[in-house]
Amino acid sequence: MLVLGINKILKCCQIISNGKRYTCPTKEIDGKLFFCFKKAWHPVIEFISDNAEELFEQGGKVLSKPFKK
Repeated sequence: MLVLGINKILKCCQIISNGKRYTCPTKEIDGKLFFCFKKAWHPVIEFISDNAEELFEQGGKVLSKPFKK
């Protein structure tokens, strides 16, 4: 399982598992970001790709930047 990207605006992330892509909901628990896959919550930091991007909104603009661990 690998997290490809995080959309903080829609509170979801895109992952790849066994060659298939999935869009999973995300939430913050104790300041850490988690995603739900197959009814279990997993920490994003453990599965994040080196090339993952995060999409966020700042000052009314939608921006993208590389995700930093």
